Amino acid sequence: MADTAQDPAFAAILEKYCAITRVPYDAFTRAFLGRCQSFSVKANGAVYKYYRRGAGPTVVLAHGIHSHLGSMVPLAEQLLDLGYEVVLFDMPAHGEAAGSGTDPVQVRDFIRKVCARLGEIHAVVSHSLGGLWALSAMHQGFRADAFVSIATPSSTRFLVEKFVQLNQLDSDIEARLCAELERRHGAALWTDYAPRHIVGTLDLPGLVIHGARDDFVPPAHAQELADAWPQATLEIVDGAGHFEILGLGAVGKRVGAYLREVPVAAAA
Repeated sequence: MADTAQDPAFAAILEKYCAITRVPYDAFTRAFLGRCQSFSVKANGAVYKYYRRGAGPTVVLAHGIHSHLGSMVPLAEQLLDLGYEVVLFDMPAHGEAAGSGTDPVQVRDFIRKVCARLGEIHAVVSHSLGGLWALSAMHQGFRADAFVSIATPSSTRFLVEKFVQLNQLDSDIEARLCAELERRHGAALWTDYAPRHIVGTLDLPGLVIHGARDDFVPPAHAQELADAWPQATLEIVDGAGHFEILGLGAVGKRVGAYLREVPVAAAA
């Protein structure tokens, strides 16, 4: 696009929007992975790893942006104690996975490739942007008995709006970013990857959990998701913020209790 080629300042903004801040694994994450089975899958010309541990109904855990699979390990430990098998992976360009920037199409295709290897999936449990990615992958991609959304944004446009807000950019830059993203991924980007649009097309139950003190993705997004999702249960967690919500034992217990209520029916 001539606009980005002839405007280095805008090109830099676009690069920043797509860039991922890699976070290294901590010792707790490495110890957890040491007790998992490791597998590989090829997607988008690259080889990625995913990890499985436990026995019982399979639960896929999808982390959010600028994070890695380690953010889901506390929840994975609780689910293992409840008799589930857990599956974790780094999204492309995150953690130790290949890649250098976010591409929603590539992330969607990667998740689909992993889930195609798993067979029957009882549930997907996601955090933040991982919910957007996982829902887009499920849409006409694979099936599960239930979906748990934790602090998921309800729209794709919000990602641009949040980036503009955090970087104190003006509305003209926002419009140009949206136009460039549409050029790359098509105008359907705003619906094909929008959780509040996708959940209305999925015939499955869902649990929508959000922190009352989430100042990164406001709780209104949870309400929008629940309103658009006929089979959703909404729970707002008092005192919880966007990132620390994953480490709350009460949240893990609620997720486990919810999944026990969902019949294991993926093979049907």
